[in-house]
Amino acid sequence: MGAALAPVLFWCSQPLSDLPGLGFLKDTDFSRFFARAVLLAAALLAFPVIQWIGMRRLHDLKITWAWSRSWQLPAGFLLAGIVIALWGWFAMKIGLAEFKVRPPWNLVSNLLLTSVSVAVIEEFLFRGVIFGLFRQTTPTWLAAIFVSAIFSIIHPLRPSSTGAEPITWHSGFDLLLQSIQHLLEPLDLIGGFVTIFVLGLVLAHATVKTGALWLPIGLHSGVVFAKMSFNKLTHHLADFPPWFGPDLTTGFGAIAILLLLWLLVWLLFRRADGSEHALSNGD
Repeated sequence: MGAALAPVLFWCSQPLSDLPGLGFLKDTDFSRFFARAVLLAAALLAFPVIQWIGMRRLHDLKITWAWSRSWQLPAGFLLAGIVIALWGWFAMKIGLAEFKVRPPWNLVSNLLLTSVSVAVIEEFLFRGVIFGLFRQTTPTWLAAIFVSAIFSIIHPLRPSSTGAEPITWHSGFDLLLQSIQHLLEPLDLIGGFVTIFVLGLVLAHATVKTGALWLPIGLHSGVVFAKMSFNKLTHHLADFPPWFGPDLTTGFGAIAILLLLWLLVWLLFRRADGSEHALSNGD
């Protein structure tokens, strides 16, 4: 469904690029529309599933939007952003990347908006709806593994730039095939699956620990913001396999950094008031 929606989103966005503040749409690669279309399709399908199984409230999914916990969003954002930024700083110190001659700092505000909006949508979908549905019938720790696996499978389905190729009705399916082929590469498997799987476990733990989506949204948006900012503001100079690949989320080093982030979440939010306090607990 997402592959079919991608060309429609792309074509609808082109007339909007002439409006003030939306000029960036004209230069946005089709692969970005593909990624958003996959998310949109998943979100659209989530609501009929919830209605079909008879769930009427977010409480049934074991999450809450209590404002008393909203401070966890900026706290999670700062924690994840600092950890990933330090990883980027280390990569620059050992000569794997450097700042561009003229870093496009003007893009940072757009990156912030994008990272937060993507995190809100994905966390509601994955840690809210899908995780909540799995927790109805399976132990929490098993539900976390299942949802993190789904999360890690969906994310590598975000192909590289399509260049100047004309967009047709089958362009989305072409990119879908390209994405699947990328997963056959060992380094892509590490960066595109294992790393995201670990991140999924961190976010699932944050959801269970706090009983809300504020913290996972903050952590998710912080990781995305730091990664995207690093990619936009720096030049990639070299790889250091298997520890460091083309970006901050590729290689064993990225996995180690996410495990460090997980440890910090556990230590700093030990007294968080959630419905459960460990992924090992069942329902």
